[in-house]
This record gives sequence, structure tokens and C-alpha cells, in this order.
Amino acid sequence: MADRPAPYTIAIIGGGVSGPVLALTILSNPVLKERYKPVIYERLARPKPSAFPDSKSRGENESTHAPSAATYAAGAAVALTSNALYPLYILGLRDSLDSISSETARIKIWRAWDTGKHKYCQQLNNPNWQEDLGTNLRVVERAGLQRVVLDRVQELGGEVIWERKVTDVKSATGGGVKVCFEGGMQVEANLVVGADGGWSVVRRHIMATAAAADGGHGADRWKPEFAYADGIYGVSKPMDRACSTKCEENMQDGDTHWVLLDSGTASTWALPGGRQFWSISFPSNLPPKRMTAAEHLQKQKVDKSYGADLILGGYDLQETRGILKRHENAFHPIAGNFEELYKRSERIVRAPLWYHAWEESEIGGKNIVVIGDASRLMLPTSGQG
Repeated sequence: MADRPAPYTIAIIGGGVSGPVLALTILSNPVLKERYKPVIYERLARPKPSAFPDSKSRGENESTHAPSAATYAAGAAVALTSNALYPLYILGLRDSLDSISSETARIKIWRAWDTGKHKYCQQLNNPNWQEDLGTNLRVVERAGLQRVVLDRVQELGGEVIWERKVTDVKSATGGGVKVCFEGGMQVEANLVVGADGGWSVVRRHIMATAAAADGGHGADRWKPEFAYADGIYGVSKPMDRACSTKCEENMQDGDTHWVLLDSGTASTWALPGGRQFWSISFPSNLPPKRMTAAEHLQKQKVDKSYGADLILGGYDLQETRGILKRHENAFHPIAGNFEELYKRSERIVRAPLWYHAWEESEIGGKNIVVIGDASRLMLPTSGQG
């Protein structure tokens, strides 16, 4: 009997959401698992096995692959609509995902003024309800979603290599692809999948190759476009009705609230355990200067006004404080007002909003392709989480 050929190696760049889901799809299919070997390369640091007490215990040889809270950026939460829930449930993640997410059964819409005046507008019942799924849309913290998917990838024998920041990808002899990492390390793979976000290094390589063939035209098209808007978001600690005498009376567990402000919009999404994910989006003239992850950490401040870590995303501290202060008195249906919401937040993050849908020819080349945000970067208002 002839020996089976070695599986093709797929280097997946990025351990966020889309990359691990692709790896899990391959590993969950016996035919694909035999023919392909996915390896995830993540730029963040190696985690500690004990960071998540609910994770299964692992042996010494497996510890370098265990997810950790410290591995993930503070991040935000995502609203998983039916098109996201279908594949995750099919991949066997329903129980673990439902346990860390909150179902949104009702969305209430408000108008609030900075003076504190407010009015109720309308509500949407059972948003995105799907009979065959048996659930409405669900809200989960991004770090928890990453952990659930990566845990399952590793249970099925998948490999995750940490602290590997990609600097370039190149064509290799024999038709493969060479991946270059910070510090000079290189690996070769049969296929490369870029799941490395809106500012994808892999997409930059694809489009640079295409631009070179076209005489250098369109060399900057790999960059996403600024939406002339940015946002401030956070995750609050659990709240109860005693937090303010101005709380909305007809409140139910799992309620989502959209608040129309004088300039911009706000939303509050319920998370498990009474915690809330909130965001404020507003017009902005210019994007901030892009920074490295290390620079972001250096720019992190503790805002003495509210007590939470304030991550600036390249924006000015005083300007950001001014935006927060401007909305302090605006009505908030859970906390009473936004000032109370800030004070109860575990972290507050400001980030610019980017978007772009690249053409098919711009997101794939010979033995290389990009997926997720690297191929189609959507705004939060697109309803895709």
C-alpha cells in the first residue's frame, strides 16, 4: 500500500476569530484534516495555562498552546447574528458559546439629549430570531469567543504558535509561500491564509504584487478607508436597579438599548452576569496616527475622573475626556446617565472606524488568500458584529 502524501501546510496568520474558525472547519472534517494541516501564527504573547480556570487542565507539553486572558487585547464585544451562529453551532460550539453569551430578545430605541432630557421611541422584539437555531442574536465578548474557538482547535490537534508577528510574505521555490516574522525567523507553507485584520500584511503583499505587475499603480489600495467617524466603547461591571433613580423602569434581562444622541449614537448590549458592553459613535474629521501594540500600551492612561483604564487608540487624552464629559448627563437606560456608566466600566477604549470591501483580485493570489476583516472590513452598523 502506497504511503499517503504529507498534508499541505496552511499557515493561518492571525488568531482572532476568522483564522481559528477556518482551522476548526478543517480539523472537524475527516477528509480535510487528512489533506491539510492548519498552523495558526498569532502575534500576541504566549499565554499562561492557568489564566482561564474553566479551561481543561493540560500537560506540560501542551502549555504553550493554551489560551490566556493576557493573550487577547482588551477588545470589545460582538453581536452574533444568525449568519455567524450557524457555522459556530455546526462546528460543535453551541453549548460553550451559549454559556458565555447573552441572548438579545428586545432592542429598545431612545432619544437622549446632553441636558438629561430623554424620550422613548420604539422597540424591536425578537431581533434576528431563527426558528431552526432557537435563538435571537447573541452578544459575547470577543476574548471569550476567541478562547472558545481556540480551545476546540487545540482539542482536535491544531497548532497555535504565539509571539509570531508577520513582517512580510514572499513566493517560495516549488510554488509555496515563505512567511517572514519579526526577528528574522521564516517558515514555508504550501498555502497562506491572512486572517490578520483590516491592516493585513498578507493583503499588502497580494496587492503589492498586483501593483508591480501594473507598473506600480494602486500601491496604496491595500489600506482601509477612514469612515470619518470614531467611537468610544467599554465593558461595565454588573449594575442593579439601585444604581440610579433615573433607570428605565420596564427593564428585562438581555435588553439591548440604542440611544440617539445630539451628535452620534450610543448602544448598550447585555452580557452574561449583568455586565454591559456599551459604545458611543460620532463624526470625526481625521484619523489618529497609527501606533504599534507597544505604543498603545504606553499611551494607556488611568482616567482619574472615572477610575477605569482609558486606552486612547492614538487620540489625545484631553480631547477624549472632553467627549466623555459632554455626554455625562445624557440619559442612559441602564445606568441612569453616562457618567454613572463610565464609573462602572472596567475599561474604556477609543478607536477610529475603518471600512473597505476589496475586489476579488485584491484578496487572493497564487497559494495565498485573505479572509475576515482582511478581505472585507465592515463598520459596526453593518450588523455583522
